[in-house]
Amino acid sequence: MRNFVIIGGDKRQKYLKDYLVGKGYDVSSYGLFDWDDDTDKLKGMIGEESVVILPLPATRNDKTIVMPFSKREISIDRLISLLGKGNIVVGGIIKGELLSRLRETEIPFVDYYDNDFVEKNAVLTAFGALKILLEHIDFALPLGKYAITGYGRVSRETALLLTALSCDVTVFARNSSQRDDAMIKGCKAKPLSSLVTESHNFDIVINTVPFCIIDEETISNMNKNCKIIELASAPYGLDFDTARKYSIDVVKAFGLPGKYTPKTAGEIIGKRIEEYLHKEE
Repeated sequence: MRNFVIIGGDKRQKYLKDYLVGKGYDVSSYGLFDWDDDTDKLKGMIGEESVVILPLPATRNDKTIVMPFSKREISIDRLISLLGKGNIVVGGIIKGELLSRLRETEIPFVDYYDNDFVEKNAVLTAFGALKILLEHIDFALPLGKYAITGYGRVSRETALLLTALSCDVTVFARNSSQRDDAMIKGCKAKPLSSLVTESHNFDIVINTVPFCIIDEETISNMNKNCKIIELASAPYGLDFDTARKYSIDVVKAFGLPGKYTPKTAGEIIGKRIEEYLHKEE
């Protein structure tokens, strides 16, 4: 049986380790609450057929593996030097330099951030967004008015959760079929372009679109008590300096599954890895 080596990551990887150990696997970790790491230690962990598990995302800067709980870093170059063709690398959002080096060295890899995982992760993100809301509002949740920009997986799950809790939700989306779907599921829906003239109507604006759609005119029209919950990744859906200019509070809410539902998220990753290995066998 292959052993597992978990490198870096956040609380999700801690629960992933617990899950795999509970299934009877031989699991070790590096850079996961290990404050005295060095790469010689890691070299001793990785055998000829080890499965090496990287975090989600595997890297943020295209140079090093994400290791927020470690004092040290490990570069992509150093990691590749410790691997051979008998290893399997499993990670989330494998791209850029890491992807190029794995292909160049012909080291087998699998990216667990596939459609099935993204769907499940969106549900966890919606629950995280709900917790963020409860931490930042001073009124009963169903009494607020909520705008959600976009209608991808995260926005759809967030809208469904809020409407299930009797909230007044308006989805702003470009696509008419997405707006129709939102209305069928209990939301109001309007074209994204209308947000600029509608923004004063909302207590909370939840953005899921990863490019600037909330411009200065939209922000200037917001009521002063409105808060923007930013769920999108860089380059984000608004200019933060502009929001500060108009005294609009912006809550940056990134990596919510890792912060608020790490046990569930870690177990989902573990199950995806098991599914892959069973297929390989």
